[in-house]
Amino acid sequence: MLWSKSLETGINLIDEQHKELFRQVDILLDQSNENRHKEALIFLDKYIQKHFSDEQKMQADSKYPKTVQHKKFHDDYVIVFRKLKEKYLKEGPSPANNMEINKTVVGWLKDHILVHDREFATYYKSLK
Repeated sequence: MLWSKSLETGINLIDEQHKELFRQVDILLDQSNENRHKEALIFLDKYIQKHFSDEQKMQADSKYPKTVQHKKFHDDYVIVFRKLKEKYLKEGPSPANNMEINKTVVGWLKDHILVHDREFATYYKSLK
């Protein structure tokens, strides 16, 4: 999963955290590195929580008008991710599980960054 400049929000903290999320998802998608899959899943679970918390704090501090809706996107994603994580830990890596990770995790991240995070970033940077 490649990071590209088109995914940047222009908020350094958020961009750096997004890059780390992409690096960890890349580990999951790497079939030659199955030993690190469990570590990456556990790391992602914790890191997603930190990232979402940091983002939500920035939104609350800046009085972002869509803070509640954005938090709901995060909460819904945590539920989806945890179900996927449990399935992956139980069944292990497979082409089907990797396709599901690619569709669910990668697709959600890109959509969330390009739409919702970018919208927040525009608002946040307008305050400066």
